[in-house]
Amino acid sequence: MSEGLLRLAAIALGGAAGAVARYGVGLASVRLLGDRFAWGTLAVNVVGCFAIGVLMHEAWGQHRASPWHDGLTVGVLGGLTTYSAFGYQTVRHMENGEPLLALANVGLNLALGLGAVALGLAAARGVG
Repeated sequence: MSEGLLRLAAIALGGAAGAVARYGVGLASVRLLGDRFAWGTLAVNVVGCFAIGVLMHEAWGQHRASPWHDGLTVGVLGGLTTYSAFGYQTVRHMENGEPLLALANVGLNLALGLGAVALGLAAARGVG
């Protein structure tokens, strides 16, 4: 198998595992804590942010180029939450002395994300 196909397979398998984990955490959080607040979403977002911080650290060095590293970061964490990538990118802007880019990343993701949800709901209501 070529490295490109191996990378895609690792990402696909990791994505499936991350999505199933997210679903399981969501179910468990509702059973344990109720459905008034999105505890499961908060949990996977925080865990995903922590995990991407660990996995993207320079200490991983040569491993960061491996298909399995992409399987963990893009696949598992992407299936678990894309919030981890957002968190990592924002912190990297801050570390690189780019606070305005970090602020723009936070503001745009929040405003456009919430706006897109509102538009999606409005569109679905209009169709239904």
